[in-house]
Amino acid sequence: MKKRQTVIVFGFLLLCNFLRASEIKINSLKELATYAAKSGNTIVMAPGVYQMKEYLTTEVIKNIVPDEIGRYAMIKFSGNHNVFDFTGVTIEVDTKLLSVFKARVSEFYVEGSHVHIKGLTVTDIGNHPTAKGGHSFTVAGDDAVIEKVTLNMSGSFPYGYGDLLGKGKGALVPLKKHSGMCIEGLNDKIKDCSIYSKSYGHCFFVQGGRNVLFENCYAEGVTRTTDDMLSEISGPAFDVNFASVYKNYAGENIITPGYTKSLNECGFRMYGKGGVNAIKTGAVTAINCTAKNTRIGFAFAKISGDVLIKDSKAIGCELGYYVEGLTVENSIGDAANGPLLYVNKGEKTTVEIALLPTEAKTKVHVLAAIAGDNHNITLTNWRNLKRGQQLPIKIGVTHPPANNSFSPLGTAKTTAVVLKNTTGMPVELNSETSLCEVFSNAAVKDKGTNNLINKK
Repeated sequence: MKKRQTVIVFGFLLLCNFLRASEIKINSLKELATYAAKSGNTIVMAPGVYQMKEYLTTEVIKNIVPDEIGRYAMIKFSGNHNVFDFTGVTIEVDTKLLSVFKARVSEFYVEGSHVHIKGLTVTDIGNHPTAKGGHSFTVAGDDAVIEKVTLNMSGSFPYGYGDLLGKGKGALVPLKKHSGMCIEGLNDKIKDCSIYSKSYGHCFFVQGGRNVLFENCYAEGVTRTTDDMLSEISGPAFDVNFASVYKNYAGENIITPGYTKSLNECGFRMYGKGGVNAIKTGAVTAINCTAKNTRIGFAFAKISGDVLIKDSKAIGCELGYYVEGLTVENSIGDAANGPLLYVNKGEKTTVEIALLPTEAKTKVHVLAAIAGDNHNITLTNWRNLKRGQQLPIKIGVTHPPANNSFSPLGTAKTTAVVLKNTTGMPVELNSETSLCEVFSNAAVKDKGTNNLINKK
């Protein structure tokens, strides 16, 4: 018996020694780049502040090869089954480096599978834009865990006007975006991560990712009033006479006073497909996540898998929730800078959101716009705190172009929507609605056909 115990203890000690031996300590970005390409290691980086420009020399840049769709990476994690512990580590990226490849760029690119990155802070220094767009973090590998990573982002052009000067074809000023964390892999988990963005681009977004989990993540942008934009005496908006690619309620393509715009894109966003193989996006879950001051807090829609937003929050956003074919459960939001909710035509959407009492200081036209069929929408007051400003909940109404706050809403045929409203905000059903059922503790105007109204 004693002999057996001795063997077990000896084996345990050998295992401990092996585990300690496999933990590799590094203290330079050059070493990081080396081990990022290897497999089967646990890498611990010495705490401190590291400068990307000290690693990314002309010689290093010359030898970097882009991926299949032309994206370059400053540091690529191509190895498999690795753990990287960056606790106490900050990597500063001079934004002038964003344009050195003269192509799309990622500051950090996870290509390998089963890569666990934790504790890293990345801070962009300066405001030099990308050459042709890019990401701070690209997660393309499968079964990745990105944990307690913080991105402090800057470096796009033009910045300071949101999307008012356009993007892509027809833009009034050529756009050079800089987005945050792009998820393209299978079974990727993003946990306890934060993005603070001072650049135009999305914070967290999924392009081709499948079975993606965001948990305890935080996205924060910056807002600015259109009045402040119009006060400029130089700059990109001034140079185009404060034109906008979006029409206002008067039909004019101008930046319109009286509104608040986010200077970023979405806090959390899904696209139809993405990655080097243009794979269709699958299931996405966001639990206990927060979006603050972004263009849209959560812009999610079912594409090829179930989508869930749970226990989450959208505050100060130009639009809180932009959803289709999914479930929003036990979440909250405000209408401080724009509407709380747009529900789109498409598959059935189930929504449960509590309205925060925060009131708007600039124009907001609607609390919620709901279009499509068979949706089940529940809107309540957070902790029974009633919002003083009245904003209508409109059924049979669609979002404005690009969800721009000063552009007119549209209309669409809407059938069999169930709305439970205890916010005290009025409800309007237009002539496009039919067979809808409304339970409301506030006024209801019904211009539809065969709608059932239940006032509390």
